[in-house]
Amino acid sequence: MAKRKKTTVAQEVEKAAKLLQRYVRLKASDDNGYAQCVSCGKIDHYKAMDGGHYFSRRHTRLKCFEENIHIQCKRCNMLMGDPQVHDAYRDYMIEMYGERRLKAMKKLTYLPPKKYNRDEVIEFQKELKEKIRDEEYRIGEY
Repeated sequence: MAKRKKTTVAQEVEKAAKLLQRYVRLKASDDNGYAQCVSCGKIDHYKAMDGGHYFSRRHTRLKCFEENIHIQCKRCNMLMGDPQVHDAYRDYMIEMYGERRLKAMKKLTYLPPKKYNRDEVIEFQKELKEKIRDEEYRIGEY
C-alpha cells in the first residue's frame, strides 16, 4: 500500500482558514443558527452565509486572524469592492474594535507574508474543531 503524501503547510493553513470561517459564522449565530450580515443586515442561517474577510485573504497574516473575519451574506462577501458594502463593514469593524485597532490591522497587510509552522497550524485546527463542536451543541446541531 502506498504511503499517503504529507499535506503542505499551505494546505493545512487553508483547512484552518475554512474552520475559522465556520467557527466565526457559528459564533455569530443565535441559538437557532441564524445570524445577521455585518454589511447589509440580512438575516439568514449561518450555513447560507460566508465568513467574510475585511482585509483580503491574500494577506496571509490576516487569513487566519479571527478579528478580520465576520459573518457576511454571500452577496456582500462577493461585493467587497463596492464602496457601500466596504464602508458598512468598515463601520462595523470600527464599532467592534475601534479605529486604532483597525489601523493596526491595516499595518499588518504591509508586512511580508507570514510563514506558518505546521505543528502550530494543526494545533490551531484542533482548537477550532473543539470550539465548533461547542457552538454546534449550543444551537442543537451536534
